[in-house]
Amino acid sequence: MFTYKRRVKYYETDRMGVVHHSNYLRLIEEARLQWCNENIMDYRELEKLGCIIPAASASENFLNYLRFDDPFSIEVRLVEYKGIKMTFAYRIFNEDTGIICYRGESSHFFAKQNGENYLPYLSFRKDFPELHQKLSDLAAEGKRLK
Repeated sequence: MFTYKRRVKYYETDRMGVVHHSNYLRLIEEARLQWCNENIMDYRELEKLGCIIPAASASENFLNYLRFDDPFSIEVRLVEYKGIKMTFAYRIFNEDTGIICYRGESSHFFAKQNGENYLPYLSFRKDFPELHQKLSDLAAEGKRLK
């Protein structure tokens, strides 16, 4: 399991002093990119290979509040990988209280650059066999940690 930690920034809160719901997508993206950098490869390097990983869907459950300057951690797990599509699960905890504040998932697919457009990456397994194996292994580990 990968854990990303930091504190809530003031601009991430709303008038009620809690993290605005729209910022949770930004937080999980930040954590997921760090997961990618540490487990797969630097995301910029992946883009240099002509590959991007757009979001296909996201679902969220807000369970409690985070406030300005609260320390928090985000657990990131790759729970499904099917060659060209993958799903991540997230949990966000308040580090001071241990209370879970958020639970969610996001699904993503691989796309390759074709001129100025991006198309679904139908040969990811063939073109990146080492990355494919690494993602398969990480997904198997993520399923075990449920």
